[in-house]
Amino acid sequence: MGVTARLSPDLLRQSLRLTVVMFVTAAIALWADRTSYLWYSLNAALIVVDDNDELTIPAASGRVMGTILGALVTFVVHTIASGWMGVLLSCVLCFPLLRLFGWQGGLSTAVNIVVMFLMIPKPTALNWDFVFNRSLDSLIGIVVAVGVAYLFWPRNRLAELDRLDLALDQQIRAPVVGSAADLTAGYLRLARAVEMAMRSQQASLVQRKRWRQRLLIWETLLHHALELDRHRALAETGLRSPLLAAAMADEQKRVQQALRSMDLCRRASR
Repeated sequence: MGVTARLSPDLLRQSLRLTVVMFVTAAIALWADRTSYLWYSLNAALIVVDDNDELTIPAASGRVMGTILGALVTFVVHTIASGWMGVLLSCVLCFPLLRLFGWQGGLSTAVNIVVMFLMIPKPTALNWDFVFNRSLDSLIGIVVAVGVAYLFWPRNRLAELDRLDLALDQQIRAPVVGSAADLTAGYLRLARAVEMAMRSQQASLVQRKRWRQRLLIWETLLHHALELDRHRALAETGLRSPLLAAAMADEQKRVQQALRSMDLCRRASR
């Protein structure tokens, strides 16, 4: 039995982005005659090409400054420790410093350059010339990755959140409410997108847009909308009961209240 592999648009975009980044990084290293340590540039670029990150200008500056900070900390630490003990000590120092300066987005590249620097065969080779050139090699990969992600196939996560939110809103307000499976799938997509956005460089903007509160309202709204749909289905079978009519009226009221709360939350986040 044959298996058919489906190439999603997100996977295709990420594959093309990675291919372009690797090609441009290698071309720059070849043009600048810096191929001896090409893997520094390629490794840094590979870390930065992350489809779950917006790669905005603040994120780019965090990556660059994280790399520089990691190189400086490593150069100081290597005078008293080497090998894995040096890596551990450098990472312990990098974490609070990155948090202090607000460069948490550069943690991955900072740790990467710590490992690469402190695991070289000859610790005595770790001088200022080596630190500067290898940091420059890493920065080339970072700048290329950020530039390609910013210019080609950019991903606007906030716009994606608005799109998923609008799709759910249209399903709820439609004369015929969508199936429970469709509504649940839409809600889970929105919740997953909010979680990914909260881990990105735009976390503060996501909080300001009140997406956590919107998810709570959506959870309540979907519960009452599905209960109302279930009661209507019972009524369509011919079942007539004062309790059923009261339950339908109560669920309808709760749905309208949740919709008004959602509208107020959206207006407050503008």
